Formats: sequence, structure tokens, C-alpha cells
Amino acid sequence: MKKLITLIFVVSSLFLAGGCATQQASKGDNKLVYDGEMILMSTDKFVTPEKFRPPVEITIIAKTDSTNLRIGYAANQVIFNWELDGDQLRVDGGPGDGRHKPGAGRIPVGKYVVIRWLVTPAHQAIYVDDELRFEHCGDYSEIDKEVVVFPAAGSKVTVKSITAKRFKSF
Repeated sequence: MKKLITLIFVVSSLFLAGGCATQQASKGDNKLVYDGEMILMSTDKFVTPEKFRPPVEITIIAKTDSTNLRIGYAANQVIFNWELDGDQLRVDGGPGDGRHKPGAGRIPVGKYVVIRWLVTPAHQAIYVDDELRFEHCGDYSEIDKEVVVFPAAGSKVTVKSITAKRFKSF
């Protein structure tokens, strides 16, 4: 049976900003989504009940016990430690669909990593422990989705925290 884990949080509405230029985070806009230790196995999913529109920065602190730490927002799924090729970062769905990146998908097993997912109306960038792993310019302006974290292929994912931050244009 598919188990869906949801947490309630309130975030002020996110506003749109255009262009593929760098955005600046405004102070005081961090919204704690989850803080604790949630273990996800099998078909478990952490899904926010709120949907977000760019520009948004999502920070996920999580770890996997083996393979497949998967996240979703600007893509249906971004896969770290993919079971078929752990070194390849998989990007499935959304404007960056199919732009998989060799050498960018491996994360340490059993160690928390900080994944920072920055999405503006015209750009997305994914960092792991402050290292840029993926970026793409495209039309992200119509995204209005939840944030999802989940395991696959027998992995166990532990989520320590998730925050969301809105942006101001320069």
C-alpha cells in the first residue's frame, strides 16, 4: 500500500520574477518545512501540502543508506545515487527533462548532505554541499508544485530538515 507522508506548513505566497539572472534571497524569508528525523522506505514519500511557484530556494538535508535519494519540484524527479549508474545525476520531467549529468549524481552513503535547489522563472540550479551539480536555463515560470522527497529500489532515505526561501529580484 502506498503511504503518503505529509506535513502542514504555511508559507506566504511566492512572487514571480523574470529573466535568467541571479536572484538574491531576502533575509527573514526562511520557512521551516520540516525539522526532525523522518525515515522513508519503500513507497513512502514526503510531500508538502502547499504548492510553490518560482522564485524559490528549497534546502533539503537528507541521507540515503545506499542508492536513490530522489527529490521532486522543478522536475518530476532528480535522482542521486541512481541504482543503474550512481555517478549520473538523473533529471526526469520538467523543462530540464533528459539533461542527465554524468559525474554529478553520487552522494556519500550514510552521511547527511545539504541539497539546495534554486528555481527562478527562467533557471534552476542544484547544489550538494555547496557544489553546483546541475543547472539549466528554461521556462520554469509555470511551475506550481509540491516539494517531494522519496526513496526507490530498496533504499532508505532519512530526511533531517527542509526549508523554503523566497527571492527578491535585484
